[in-house]
Amino acid sequence: MTQHPDLEQALAAHEEAGIHGSRLREYIQDIVLGGNDGIVTTFAVVAGTAGAHLASVVVVILGLANLLADGISMGAGVFLSLRSEHDRALRVRKEEAQEIEDDPEIEREEVRHAFRAKGFSGELLENVVATITADKERWVDVMLHEEHGITGSEQDRPVFKGLMTFCSFAFFGAIPLIPYLLPVPDALRFEAALASTTAALLLLGVTRSAVTRERIFRGPLEIVSVGLLCAAVAYGVGAVLRNFVGLAI
Repeated sequence: MTQHPDLEQALAAHEEAGIHGSRLREYIQDIVLGGNDGIVTTFAVVAGTAGAHLASVVVVILGLANLLADGISMGAGVFLSLRSEHDRALRVRKEEAQEIEDDPEIEREEVRHAFRAKGFSGELLENVVATITADKERWVDVMLHEEHGITGSEQDRPVFKGLMTFCSFAFFGAIPLIPYLLPVPDALRFEAALASTTAALLLLGVTRSAVTRERIFRGPLEIVSVGLLCAAVAYGVGAVLRNFVGLAI
């Protein structure tokens, strides 16, 4: 077969870019989920207390408490969820391996049925079935995907992804509190928190769009819209409760 150096170099560069892109995309869900929830929930605390005209020290106390408690809860939730998926994948893998051992003809027919449904037929279908079933590990992998919908995502590292979610939550979630931790005039603190929160949401949205290669404006628009909507609700609740309860500031 004739070799084409330019084509091979282009293919190698394409594969290298795909590898790095997939590594980033692997964790973008954790970064966006943790970061967005961190910003929104912390700024909701800031907006609610600002709407109720509570003291700045109250904002800091409630904000930090939310940052730690909710961040740990989110990270632990991701860890437990992924570990459950991982355990299920291991259990099903053992079951499929045993079924192949006990009744290979039925399992081979299941492979044939799955690929016939994909449009394979005749000699090509038989070659595909023979190739897959020639290696037990490959056979099990195919059965996991075709019969149970289990892919490589079940092999994610639960501890690492849980830490990624927590770190993203803590990093982005701390941004709305910065004006309350710095010597900013009281009258400007909420406005500064609003501006820094909007900027952080924009950064998170741009990051999502860049990594997922979607339209550049889509990520920022969605994340900022949801974040500011939640903040507006929290501010309104704080203002209404202040008037309803008659809080003395």
